[in-house]
Formats: sequence, structure tokens, C-alpha cells
Amino acid sequence: MGDDSEQTPDDVPPWWDENVEIRGELELPGYDAPRFDDGTYVHETVSELESRYDCQIRFIDPSPSKVSRWEIRVDGEPVETVHRRRDVDANTVFDITAAAFERLVTAAAE
Repeated sequence: MGDDSEQTPDDVPPWWDENVEIRGELELPGYDAPRFDDGTYVHETVSELESRYDCQIRFIDPSPSKVSRWEIRVDGEPVETVHRRRDVDANTVFDITAAAFERLVTAAAE
């Protein structure tokens, strides 16, 4: 991950190509979608869980600051907070594994 060339057209959301183009024009580091601490893409896990539990999952930063603690909300209800950081290329990483995130969502949705 982290290298745009690793993605294939079927793997990326529609907005991905535009972001790659903009970053190239501005000579910015490569774009990588937000991911969990274990490298799993957030959008893939969220989509699968929203479909499985017919719910809405959101990451909300209730009070933006340098210390970035985001709420995980399921159908609008806060279920946990998680630290969000930037990697060396300024891409978003949430300090929770996909498995731990799935357990939180499953407990909230059931």
C-alpha cells in the first residue's frame, strides 16, 4: 500500500484516479486511502459491515485539534474513540485493527 501503482482499476473507488492526478500535478507524495493500523482499507471494511448489518458507520472528529481522537459511530451512536494519525506520506491511519473495528461494530449493531 502507499504506492498508487499497486492498485488496479477494479480495486479503487471512482475518486481515486482524480486524487492521483492532482497529487502528481502538485508533486505531492502518493495517495493511499484511509486504512486501519493493520493496513486494511477503511472503506472496504466499512462497506462490508454496513451491508451486513444494514447500518451507517461514520468516523467523526468531534473537536478537531492536533491530538486527533475520532468517534466511531454506528447509526449515529458513538461506540468508541480512536486515534487518527498521518503516515510519512500524510495519508490517514486509524490506530485500530480491522478485526477490532469489526468487533466494535458487530457489538453495536446486534
